[in-house]
Amino acid sequence: MYLFLSLFFCFLVHEGGHYLAALCFGRRLKFRFAWGRFYVPRYIWNMPAMERSKQRIVAAAGFCAESLVAGILAALGWPWMAACFVVHFVAYPFYAREASDFKWLRR
Repeated sequence: MYLFLSLFFCFLVHEGGHYLAALCFGRRLKFRFAWGRFYVPRYIWNMPAMERSKQRIVAAAGFCAESLVAGILAALGWPWMAACFVVHFVAYPFYAREASDFKWLRR
């Protein structure tokens, strides 16, 4: 049960990080459902038109928010989200395909 809640919370925090970062720059993200490689369910969004540095911030905000919240919860005695974060971060390049957050960090 804890693992399921942690997975769901990781998803919310990750996508919420992207959404809030874009909102700080005056843009709104529109999410849509898609299947990733290995049938991993995902919500993806299109990068808004803005300066490249702002796009990098929006792209990085998902994993940054997820790692921050996971670290805080681990310090408070809830290690499940930290475990989900590590698995998510390591597996992400293998299932994200062309909708990867990392592609915006390499440009």
